[in-house]
Amino acid sequence: MIPPDFEHIDSIDSTSLALMRRPLLPIADAQRPGSALILLADRQLAGRGRNGRQWLSDAQRSLTFSVAIDRQASGVVRMGFPLAVGVVLAQVLAAHGARPLLKWPNDLYCEVPGGVAKAGGILVEVRHIGHLTRTVVGCGLNLAGVPESADLGQPVTAFFDAASMPARVPLAQELGAAICAAFDEFENRGLTPFLRHWRRLDMLAGHPIDLLRPDGQREPARALGIDDDGALLIERHAGSPTERIISGEVGVRRRASGDPTA
Repeated sequence: MIPPDFEHIDSIDSTSLALMRRPLLPIADAQRPGSALILLADRQLAGRGRNGRQWLSDAQRSLTFSVAIDRQASGVVRMGFPLAVGVVLAQVLAAHGARPLLKWPNDLYCEVPGGVAKAGGILVEVRHIGHLTRTVVGCGLNLAGVPESADLGQPVTAFFDAASMPARVPLAQELGAAICAAFDEFENRGLTPFLRHWRRLDMLAGHPIDLLRPDGQREPARALGIDDDGALLIERHAGSPTERIISGEVGVRRRASGDPTA
């Protein structure tokens, strides 16, 4: 596969927004295997997470980058693609000594004393123009330390300590190339090649969870893993029918080990 192009800038509003604004490649270039661009920013001023949440970044201790992949429209439904991205990110980070876990549908976590804490997130967006489709994968990863904030709303952590943190630029290039390879594998074979790896790192399966509704309501359930299409499987209580949750319907939070309702 041809390595993706790479750009590194000091500061920007959002790497994903910047790539979504750029003109799409000509069809002839979009048909070329490996046609993609990685954009790494030392600092994002308006980084975004799922459901419009802000993603905070630190110029020295975090990694914020996006990958744009242009292809001739294939009609492939990419519902499970964020899960495939999570798998390859976890594999690259693990090769550098991290111990990531995956949280459905698009977050990376690590174990901490008393439970788990978020260390990274993925946001996949798609733009269609005529016969071309641009897929932009935005990634925010806490490498060493946690961005300062008055209220992060949940436990957060980092994949490494300062002494073991890999060099940021080569890591971004390695992660971006892995995302591009995952994109082509997913288009050819779907989620199947990634399922075993996802299930091995699934931090929700078998645990009590809360389903977070848009109106703020929390509904207790138990996570049962994911199905072959990448939907989350849950049961409301022991012996109840298994339900499928599609990404975007609700948020999901694993209950803390000390929660008396867990």
